[in-house]
Amino acid sequence: MQVNKLENKNTKKIIFGLFGIFLLISGLGPNLYADETEEASPQKQEDNLPSDDLAAGKIIYEKRCISCHGNEGDGDGPAADRFEPKPRSFKKAEFKYRSTPRNELPTDEDLFRAVTNGLPGTGMPDWADVLNEKKRRQVIKYIKTFSDKWEKQKEKPQVITVGEPIPTSAESIERGQKQFTALGCTLCHGTEGRGDGPTSLVLRNHRGDPVFPRNLNKNWLFRGGGDAKDIYKRVNTGLNGTPMPSFADKLDNEKSWDLANYVRSLSPPVKPERGSLIKPLKIEEAVPTDPEDPLWAEAASSWFPMMGQISFEERLFTPTVTDITVQSIYNEKEIGFKLIWDDRSHSKASKPSAKMKTYTDQVAIQFPEKLQPGGVKKPYFIMGDEKLGVNLWNWRSEDKHVFETNANGILNGEIEQEKSDLSGEGIFKNGQYQVVIKRSLQTADKEKDIQFEVGEFYPIAFFAMDGTNGEVGTKRSITPWYFVLMEPETPKSVYIFPPIVVLLVFGMEFVLVKILKKNRKASGSS
Repeated sequence: MQVNKLENKNTKKIIFGLFGIFLLISGLGPNLYADETEEASPQKQEDNLPSDDLAAGKIIYEKRCISCHGNEGDGDGPAADRFEPKPRSFKKAEFKYRSTPRNELPTDEDLFRAVTNGLPGTGMPDWADVLNEKKRRQVIKYIKTFSDKWEKQKEKPQVITVGEPIPTSAESIERGQKQFTALGCTLCHGTEGRGDGPTSLVLRNHRGDPVFPRNLNKNWLFRGGGDAKDIYKRVNTGLNGTPMPSFADKLDNEKSWDLANYVRSLSPPVKPERGSLIKPLKIEEAVPTDPEDPLWAEAASSWFPMMGQISFEERLFTPTVTDITVQSIYNEKEIGFKLIWDDRSHSKASKPSAKMKTYTDQVAIQFPEKLQPGGVKKPYFIMGDEKLGVNLWNWRSEDKHVFETNANGILNGEIEQEKSDLSGEGIFKNGQYQVVIKRSLQTADKEKDIQFEVGEFYPIAFFAMDGTNGEVGTKRSITPWYFVLMEPETPKSVYIFPPIVVLLVFGMEFVLVKILKKNRKASGSS
C-alpha cells in the first residue's frame, strides 16, 4: 500500500527507483553511471575535478550517491523507498559496520571499506571499479560534513583489538553455541540463527523503521564481512542505530572467538553456486511426500537465487525470500520436488478489518503447459503470456493446501483446476519451510498439464511469497527459467561391449603375433 501511495505522489521517484533497482540486480551497478569520458580516460576526468578534496567529494557525491542518500545526506533520495534496509543517513552518523566501540564514530578506513566493497544484500554497491582510491577518499571527506558529530569528536576513537585466534573446532563451536543462548542471541536471531526469534518482527532502528535480525545461515550477505574475524569484531562493536548491542563487557578473547566460530559454522563453507539443471534421483519406491523422509537426503540439491517481481504493478522491491533450494526424485510413474527456503515468520492472513494486511505464505513451481517444437521457445517466465500458458504447482501454508493452476500472464490471474493429481506436505521449523509437491508423470489433461518423459529438458521456475511482508498476487519473489532433466538409464550394453572389444583386440593381437613368429621361423629355416 505504501508503494502505491508513493507512485501516485511522485512518478519521477518510480522511474528513478526502477532504474536504480535494474542497475543493481543486473550486475551493471555503478558502471553505467560512468560517462564515456571517464571510461575512456579516468585520469583526464579526475584532472577536471577541483584540487580541493572537499569540493571534489561534493561533485562525486552529487553524481554517484545523491539518488539514494539524498541532497542533505539523510538517506531520503528518490530511490530510497525501493530498498530494504533504507540508505544510510549521514546526518545522524549512525554507522553500523565499524571497528570502533558501540556509539562511537567509525574510522575513515571503516568508511573507505564500505565504499570500496559495498554492503551485500543492500542497495549499496561496491565502487572500487568506478572510483579510484583518491575519489573514494574525497567523497568520504564530503560525507562527513553532513553531521556535526565529526567536528565534536574530541579524540580519535580506539579500534577494537582482535585477540589471538582460537581455531574453529567442535569444542569451540559447542562453547560458542552455549554463549549464543546465554547472551540472549536466540531472542532475535532464533534457535538456528535464521532471524526468526520471538522479537524479530517488532524491532526498530534509530529512525523508527522496522529492522530485522540477520539470517546467520547466509554469511555471504553479512555486510561487515562473513569470516569469523569479522564476526568477532561485530559482537564486540555492536551495530549503531539498531538493537544489536556490543558484548565487549561480557566476552573475553576466547569467548569472542568461540561465539564467532559458532556463528560462522551456521553458514556453509562457501556460498552455494547458482544451479542451472535439476537432475531428479531415480528410485524404485514411491516418491515420499514427507519432507523429512531419509530418501530426500540422497537427492542432489540445486540452489537458486530469487528477486522481487518489479515488472508489473504491484511490484515487490523489498523481498524477504532471497533464494530457494530444490531437490527432485522420480520413479516410473511420478515425480516430486522438495523446496526449501528461509522465512522469518509463519504467516497467517489478517482479518479484513486489520490495519496491517498480512497473507498466507505460498510457494509455486512453474512449467510450460506444453513443450514447444525444438524446445527453445518458452512462455514468459513471469506467469506466461497470452500465447503460451504455464502450469503451476502451488502450496499454501495456512491450510497446507496443494493445488494446481494455469495462467496466461500475471495480470490475467490464475485458474485453479477442478481436478488435479498433485499431492504434497509442508513443514515450518526454526525459520525454514520444507515443502514437497509431487504428481504423476503423465495426466489425462494433455492441454493444461505438463507431461513428463525421460530424456527431455523441461523448463522450470519458482515463486515464493512471504505473507507477513505483504506479498500476495503480483508481489512475490521469482526466478527465471531453469531446466529439469530425468536422465535415461545407461544401457547395460555400455558396460558389456567395452570388455568384449578389449578381449577381441587382445585376441587378434595374440593371433597376429603367433602368425608373425611362425613366418619368421619359416623364413629362417629356408
